[in-house]
Amino acid sequence: MATTAGDALLAYLAEQFAELRLQAPGVRKNQAEPIHKMRVAARRLRSLLASGRKLFENGAAEDLRSELRWLSGTLGPARDPRVVQSRLRELLAAEPDELVLGPAPARIDEELDAAADAGFKGAVAALDSKRYTQLLANFESWLNAGNLSEKASRPPRKTIRKLVARDERRLRRAVEGLPAEEDRPARDEGLHEVRKAAKRLRYSAELAASLGGGGGARKVRRTAKAARKIQTSLGQHQDSVVARTLLSELGARSLRSGENGFTYGRLHAKEEQLASDAEADFLRVWRKFATP
Repeated sequence: MATTAGDALLAYLAEQFAELRLQAPGVRKNQAEPIHKMRVAARRLRSLLASGRKLFENGAAEDLRSELRWLSGTLGPARDPRVVQSRLRELLAAEPDELVLGPAPARIDEELDAAADAGFKGAVAALDSKRYTQLLANFESWLNAGNLSEKASRPPRKTIRKLVARDERRLRRAVEGLPAEEDRPARDEGLHEVRKAAKRLRYSAELAASLGGGGGARKVRRTAKAARKIQTSLGQHQDSVVARTLLSELGARSLRSGENGFTYGRLHAKEEQLASDAEADFLRVWRKFATP
C-alpha cells in the first residue's frame, strides 16, 4: 500500500503505462478491442497527469501529456469509423425494405471502410515511428525519476480525494456553462466538453476508490459510477453528432450525383432522436448527481 499520494499516483500511472504497451501488438493486427484499450490507456495517463499536476514538479508532465494526446489522436481514426458504421448498420437493419432507397447502405460502408482502413494505416505508422519509441522511453524514464513536488509526500487518500474534488468542480463548471438548446452547434460542442470533464473525474475517482478508506471510498466510488454514466450517455450523443455529419455529407453528394438520398435523411432524423435521448439520459444522471 502506497504511503504517499505521489507513490499512489505513480503506481497507478505505471499500471496504465503497462496496459498501453500490452495492447500494441493487437493494434498492429487491426483488432478492435486492443485499439480501444490502448486509446483508453493513453487517455487515462494524460488525464491523470492533468488531475495530479500539483503533485509533480512544475511542468514536469506537460510534454508527456502532449505526446499522449498525439498518440490518442492517431488511434481514434482507426476505431471511430467502425463505431459509426456499427450504429448506422443497426439503424438500417431496423428499417423496412421499402424505406431503404438508393445506394445508401453501400455508400455508407464504402465511406467508413475507407476511413477505417486509412486510420489503421495511420495507427501502425505511429507505432512504427521514432516519436512513439521516444514517448515510451521518456515516459519510463519519467516514472523512474518521480519528478514529485512537496505536496506528493502527503497522505494518499485525503490528497487524491482533493484531486477528485477539483475535477468535480471542473465538471460542474462545464455543465453550468452549457449553451442554450436553441444554439445547437454550440450546445453539442459544450456537451462534448462536459463528456471530457466527466472522463477526467471518472479516472481520478477510480484511482481514489482503489485506495480504500471506508465512507470516503464509498463516496468516490459513487462519483466514479456517476461520471461513467455521464461519459456513456454523452459518448452516444457525440457518436450521433459524427454520424449525422457523415449523413449530411453523403446526402449532399447524392443530390449532386442524382442518386436517391431519401435514406440519408431518414437516418439523420433517427440519429437526431437518438442524440436527444442521450442528452435526456445525461440530464437525468446529472440531476441525481448534482443534488445534495
